[in-house]
Order: sequence, then C-alpha cells, then structure tokens
Amino acid sequence: MTNDEDIMQKCIQLSLKGKGHVSPNPLVGCIIIKDGKVIGKGFHSKFGEEHAEAKAVNDAKSNGYDLRNSEVYVNLEPCSHTGKTKPCSDLLINEKVGKVVVGMKDPFEKVNGKGIKKLRNAGIEVVTGVLESECKELNKFFIKYVKEHLPYVTLKIAQSIDGRIALSNYKSQWITGKKSRKFVHQLRSEYDVVLIGKNTARYDNPSLTVREVHGRTPYRIVIDRDSTLPGNLKLFTDTEKDKTFVVTGSSKKAVTEIYSRNIIRVKEKDQKLIIKDILKKLYAMNVSSVLVEGGANLYSQFVKSDLFDDIYVFIAPKIIGKGISCFSDYEITKLTDAKILNYIYSKSFDKDLLIYYKNVHRNSTGSGKDH
Repeated sequence: MTNDEDIMQKCIQLSLKGKGHVSPNPLVGCIIIKDGKVIGKGFHSKFGEEHAEAKAVNDAKSNGYDLRNSEVYVNLEPCSHTGKTKPCSDLLINEKVGKVVVGMKDPFEKVNGKGIKKLRNAGIEVVTGVLESECKELNKFFIKYVKEHLPYVTLKIAQSIDGRIALSNYKSQWITGKKSRKFVHQLRSEYDVVLIGKNTARYDNPSLTVREVHGRTPYRIVIDRDSTLPGNLKLFTDTEKDKTFVVTGSSKKAVTEIYSRNIIRVKEKDQKLIIKDILKKLYAMNVSSVLVEGGANLYSQFVKSDLFDDIYVFIAPKIIGKGISCFSDYEITKLTDAKILNYIYSKSFDKDLLIYYKNVHRNSTGSGKDH
C-alpha cells in the first residue's frame, strides 16, 4: 500500500467506532498529519454530533498544534453545507490546511463534489479516490439511502446443508452453532432494523436483541398484515418492547391493542403487503439499513421484487430432509430467470460455513470486497 492508502485504511478503521450510532449519517474517520506525525484524530460517533473532521481539528488544537500546511485524511468528502453542524470544508479552509486526501466523493446531493471544489478554490491541494472501493463498501448503507431513498437490505439465512431453515412444524432453534449466532448479534448491532415475518414471530418467539456482543439493539419490525399475533410474544413484552413496530395493511381498520402505538401501515396487492412500500415507509423513518431474519415467505418476496442488496447464508452440517426451504415461495419456470448472486467471501464458524453474496443487480456500492 502507498502511504496515502495506509493512512486511509486507518481512517476507515477509526470510522468503524461509530457503527450502529450514526445512522442515517455515514461512517467517517479523519486523521491529520504534520511533518510526518499524527497530530489529530476524530470519528463521527453519534448522529447529530460533531463530524470527524471537526473532532480531529479539535484534537490537534487541544494538544497545541498549528494546522497550517497540515495534511488531512478523511474517507468521505468534507461537507459543504450547514445541517446539524457547520460545513467541514469551511473549517479546514479556515485552519489553512495544505492538503486534503479524500477516499470517496459524498453522493449526498447537497455535497456531491461541492466540498472538494470549495477546498480547491481556496488553494488547498485535494487528492481523491484513495481506497475508493473500500470507502464505498464501508458506507454502503448511506450510499443507497441518499441515492435511492431506500434502506439497504440484507437477508440473513441460517439453514441446513439441504437448504432447510426449519422443520415442517416450524421449529428452527437452533440450526446453526453458537459462534454463528454471535456473528448475527454483531450484525444486528450494526443495522437500524431487524425485520421478520408473522410465522417467524409466532413459532420462534425471538427476542431479536443484541446479547452476545456489546452494542445497541436495533428496532424490531414484524410483518403482521391481519394483526393476529398474540400479545404475549417477547417482542411485545420484553424490556425493548418500545422498539417493536408492526407492519399491517393500509385497509386494516383496527389493530390489536397491545401494539397499537407502533403501527406502520403499507399498501397491499393480491392480499400481500407491497415490499417496496414497506421500505419507503422505513426510509421516511430515517432507517438506512434492514436485516431480514425470516422467514421463507418474506425472503421469497424480497427475491421476487429484487429489493435485497446482499445475503449472509449460514450453512450447518446437518441434513433435515422434509422441512421449510428458505425460498419456498419463489418459483421460476426457466433457469435463465434464476437470480444471480455475486460471491464475495466465505468463512467458517466452528462447524458452520458462512457464505456472503451480493445481488449483482443492486450493487449500489460498486465494490466486491470483503468488509
């Protein structure tokens, strides 16, 4: 790696400290160098708080450093507009930095090159596109959120080697092992929402909380078109019950009293809720990422509508035989119509195998790299 790439990689690692806390904002890390020495560091730690560049500048100044002619490294273009904070490009200009190295241009329409242009017009050298693919992968949630006005969607599937996610009686705990489940808890802590269907809620009675790792529990959303789920489920009774929302049909006049406060009403077609309308409603709630954890009907609907971005498939070395297939409600009549996925990587968790794929039709980041 070049020196610029090495420092940019450190910015990416620094930005990861904000995972699960900055949405729908991007993950950003910033490092300031002067005379070959790191004089300031900062990362965006929470939505609405100071940006990474401001924190790095304050870090340097608090230690008595003058930023004139320093080099600023940041994985995302410094902002050029006033939102919840002042423009970072103006801050760097005022501090008379000499050079800014940027990982990727900000796709947000109010920035989108304007920050880079402002810095260059002020006489500051700007280098762009350093580890650009890695920077895009880092902020794949943010990119889709601002470009398509939809949240990024990941399908998480735990199955046997013969493709079963549950027995015929819907029993599914536990197909995969403890280390696989710990990885899933880490995923949950990084996504805004965990989404499940009615049958998964009824038969598994999951908590969908983050327990195996340190992190915040996401919003838990269950699809229940006819509002028939019982009120004693963990989703409605545990300590995180206020983070549970129920998606129902727009034509449903009454809902069960136990979750009447957190209702999301969406459009219907052929007695099914329209997946894209669900995602539009979540976008309106500032949700930038959704982790779909079951079941077969919901997985199938996301595949049919081509509204998923990637898939984590955990495969346990078990043969179940007759049972529920993960895409049992998805059917094609020609092999040429098969959904094509892009293999990214695989890794093992004890006896389980994880395979990570991207949907080649919805690769909004332009990256095929392991993150």
